[in-house]
Amino acid sequence: RGRRDTAEESLHLACLLSKPPEENASGRFPRGCLVIAFAEMHRTSLFGAPILGRVALTCFSKHVRSSGRSFHRSNKLHLPESNVAAAATRSNSVTDTNESYTAGTGWSVRQLRKTKTGLEILWDNDEKSLFHYEWLYRNRPDVFFTCGQNMQKPTARMEADVNGISAAIASDGDTLRLKWDDSGSPESFFKLAWLRQCAYSKSWLSKLATARKPVPIRTRAAAEISCVEYDYVMQDDRGVKEWLENVNRDGLCLMRGVPLTPGTVSTVAERIGPVMQTIYGTQFDVQAVQDPINVAYSNEGLDLHQDLAYYESPPALQHLHCLRFDASIVGGESTFADGFHCAELLRECDPQAFHTLCRVPATFQKIHYDRPDPVHLQHKRPHLAVNHQNDVVGVFWAPPFEGPLQVPEEDVLEYFRAYNVFAQLIEAHDGGETRLETKLEPGVLVTFNNRRMLHGRSRFHEESTGGRHLQGCYTSMEVYVNRLRVLQNRVLNASLRSPGIPITRVGDQDFREEEEEEDVEDVE
Repeated sequence: RGRRDTAEESLHLACLLSKPPEENASGRFPRGCLVIAFAEMHRTSLFGAPILGRVALTCFSKHVRSSGRSFHRSNKLHLPESNVAAAATRSNSVTDTNESYTAGTGWSVRQLRKTKTGLEILWDNDEKSLFHYEWLYRNRPDVFFTCGQNMQKPTARMEADVNGISAAIASDGDTLRLKWDDSGSPESFFKLAWLRQCAYSKSWLSKLATARKPVPIRTRAAAEISCVEYDYVMQDDRGVKEWLENVNRDGLCLMRGVPLTPGTVSTVAERIGPVMQTIYGTQFDVQAVQDPINVAYSNEGLDLHQDLAYYESPPALQHLHCLRFDASIVGGESTFADGFHCAELLRECDPQAFHTLCRVPATFQKIHYDRPDPVHLQHKRPHLAVNHQNDVVGVFWAPPFEGPLQVPEEDVLEYFRAYNVFAQLIEAHDGGETRLETKLEPGVLVTFNNRRMLHGRSRFHEESTGGRHLQGCYTSMEVYVNRLRVLQNRVLNASLRSPGIPITRVGDQDFREEEEEEDVEDVE
């Protein structure tokens, strides 16, 4: 665990571990070391693994499949030494432009080629990435301050003669060395893993988009809400990572074993970061009271919705901790629906309605003066947000907090038709793939993505001796995404400049660019 070997050492390790125990007597590489590295690095998929680790693991896994043998317990690993030696061969000098080397991982370079506008990299999985010279110039590592800011002037432009630019792979095999001209100006060194992650070819952006597409929990074979334990989350950052990755994947996650102590929900949320301050404070109580300042503080049923849709930036996560739910309570079940999935279903069944809800702005508002701190908030936006590639990147749905529609007359009737179609998809009670229902128990906390998962509850009846009491708070989008990415990259020991593992679209209206492929011409 924690080894940072060169490619040759990593492959030599695989070779030694492939031998039977009686032949592996050197003691230099203890058995099990590669197993741990494989398990942790495999979990990150292709988007975050360090380049040298990918070289070793790819070679390792290929020969496991071809030999029909595997490792662990009664099985033994076989890795033919002739293949290991061939894969491990690497030049100790700088590689000339256009020279091929290494093979098979997608994280190493087979060929460099100059074009009129940029540098084309042919990766060893036969994918190509074009990096424009201007793009490389703006992202030179030497212009970044130690705390991450790009310190070059916004008016700075690349002035080097394209014909004088030269590129080569450094002797470490994982760095691109770029020489801008022959005048003695500083060279730039780019990590290949960083370039691969930041590539903007159509094929790579398509992979990123696929990796980030939310997968509805009800469409999976095991359509159950994931769960973590309170003690694990509170005592170990790996527990926080598992918790947030469950929310990132499914849209929600349960936590069990939470103490029945008021205020615990905020303590749990602070494992992510600061709790978000809203018009309801930093923490709120969901229980039936007289003269409530929100319908949630009554026993009325709540249709599926998002909280604070009238905010310019609504909360990302909502945490609800069940402190009390007496057996005498009838009703009160919590309901959830994947808003992104509902939007895709609308696109399939009624493209015109989908287009209307992407275009026509609804009015979201909270206007309430008869309360200790009067509120008058209003925000107009369409119910659905898409980027220029028509990917759904935002859903906004809060019927209890919608005000008068103020749009051109010709849009009104079509808007309400589309609105009704979408509402029927969301509120379907046929046990289909859009809806989840669970009854929270005391000691259970649910965390869900408020930008993706719509939530509600059934109406409930309280006996004179019964009660239902939840406590809640919010986490902002920035705090949530930051904590998840930092935890994921710490596992990888990744560079501070690494983009990190692409997380699932979380409703922050994120964007992805696509460029047209450019014809490649050699510069003589």
